[in-house]
Amino acid sequence: MTKRDPFKMQIYFILGFLIVQYLFGMFLNFFVEFPNTGNEKTLWKFAQDQMPVVLHMVIGVLLVLSGIIFLIRAIRKKNRQLIIASSVGLATLLIASFAGEQFVSTQQDGYSFTMAVAFIVAFASYGWGLYKTK
Repeated sequence: MTKRDPFKMQIYFILGFLIVQYLFGMFLNFFVEFPNTGNEKTLWKFAQDQMPVVLHMVIGVLLVLSGIIFLIRAIRKKNRQLIIASSVGLATLLIASFAGEQFVSTQQDGYSFTMAVAFIVAFASYGWGLYKTK
């Protein structure tokens, strides 16, 4: 039986959850309509009452935590390529989280677009990290 590389396993986990997160985001974009109001408190209350939105937020938090753990592990291993991949990945996860928070508060499409771009960069970054662990 071959030993599994824990770095590869964590990257697979992150990539899988990025895909799930993206699908939740697309579901929200197509099927959840926020109230047409500029009241931030009302928008957050609505978001907290929608299970798909809550799941999207929870997965986002789990992704950020996973990104932090992965970066710490890469630094401890002193693997330059994994440090780069995990740094870029974590930075884009944080950007996506910030954009998501701003989107709920403002409902401005630019923040939704920022989340989508951050997803692509994070996915590419962790995918590159996976490639480099061969």
